[in-house]
Amino acid sequence: MEDGVYVLIKKGDPELVQKRQFLRRDEYTIGRRGSQLAPDIAFSSPYVSRRHAVIRKIGNRYTISDLESKHGTEVNGTPIRQTPQPLFHGDLISLAKGVVELVFFAEGSELDVTREFSFPLLQSTVPVAVSSGLVINLERREIRLDGARIPLTGKDMDLLTLLYQRANQAVSYEEIMVSIWPERMVHAETSVPDVGRAEINALVYRLRKRLGKYGKKITTIPRFGYMWEE
Repeated sequence: MEDGVYVLIKKGDPELVQKRQFLRRDEYTIGRRGSQLAPDIAFSSPYVSRRHAVIRKIGNRYTISDLESKHGTEVNGTPIRQTPQPLFHGDLISLAKGVVELVFFAEGSELDVTREFSFPLLQSTVPVAVSSGLVINLERREIRLDGARIPLTGKDMDLLTLLYQRANQAVSYEEIMVSIWPERMVHAETSVPDVGRAEINALVYRLRKRLGKYGKKITTIPRFGYMWEE
């Protein structure tokens, strides 16, 4: 499983952006590089603390904890402290109020199917078939529109999962490439998959059509990517 677990550097030192750090050990520290301290994942920004945060593997799960950094750590916009915060596929890790951003990926493991989202919010355990509107069950990889199940291909569902888990946050073309087409990665540590924007746009077009009137929730961010807008 470890070969499919990594963080993608979305924002930080220019030479590190879009590089992947595979998480093959039980612990990785994140912080600012210095002459006497070398964090496992190191950045140069003065706003990042020397020992800013730590990612740990506990059993088959991964967590992140803040190490009493000066400017804090957030996961999906929520500040975290020293108490270990579970990480899930697609989570956005932000250091020092967005100076550094990393995306956690856990491809092909149970880590990406532990949370369930629905829209609109269901208030009971009544089967979704009796519900109206769009219901997204990521745990079962199932989509229902006015009670009827919508068949989606694997790539369609992968894209919907990525955008929906990052609702109201812009997702770059590069993140979409890495998350949806990992099998087309040319160089494991440094590159993005060999996927063109036309192929991404075609996938988005198909998903929008499948979602009917809810397809408009997938908005285009010019020259950047896409966003699920709620």
